[in-house]
Amino acid sequence: MTDKEEQPPSGPPPVVCSDRVLSYAILDNSVGFHSEHGLFFIDGKEIGRVPCLAICQARNSPEIVLYYCDRDWSMLGVATYDSIAAARKRAERIYPGSTACWVEANFTEEDATRFLDKIWADQRCSFCGKRPDETLATTFEGKENARICGQCIEEFYSELKRPPSLKD
Repeated sequence: MTDKEEQPPSGPPPVVCSDRVLSYAILDNSVGFHSEHGLFFIDGKEIGRVPCLAICQARNSPEIVLYYCDRDWSMLGVATYDSIAAARKRAERIYPGSTACWVEANFTEEDATRFLDKIWADQRCSFCGKRPDETLATTFEGKENARICGQCIEEFYSELKRPPSLKD
């Protein structure tokens, strides 16, 4: 076992997958695990026990997102719910005893935005300034760190297709 595996995971960043963390649970050995719940598979294998859970507020949506995470808070699985209570209830079904592990994160929207601005600082669109997580389309990189998001490409393309206006 490595030193990292012996130490419990640290608390989460302000966001997981661009969603603001509302509460989290670090699952220790006191928490059980019900396998064969039929929820999360990678290449046909159930993902199994995870060390961390994060309940997040979905961006631009009222949905609550439950992330099943590794020790570094990278997503392994995800499910959406109508409420924090529903997400915690589902987590308790899969991880009996997890109810006692939940911690309120107390991250504000500003904390989340600052964190996202920092991690995406060098990857903003050179035209509109949006971060990759703020666009619905892929961002393309060019020479000398120039970037353009798919939304700007679509906008420029529609401008190119528009017939030239006739002047009087």
